[in-house]
Amino acid sequence: MNCPDRVALVGLCWFALGTSLGIAVGSTLFGQPRTGAVYGFFLAFATCLLWPLFLPNCVGDWMDDSA
Repeated sequence: MNCPDRVALVGLCWFALGTSLGIAVGSTLFGQPRTGAVYGFFLAFATCLLWPLFLPNCVGDWMDDSA
């Protein structure tokens, strides 16, 4: 698996986690899971540039590893 594939995999996981959290929060607090999915996706999209702050160093090193 090369570097772009690893970044895409982490991005997919990031958006899946954001959408899942949005669904959980939306269905728990508001009783509307689909609206929560949209907000979760937008939150994941807005925070995708903040990966270095949220992800552990080992994940960042794994994404940048060229071996």
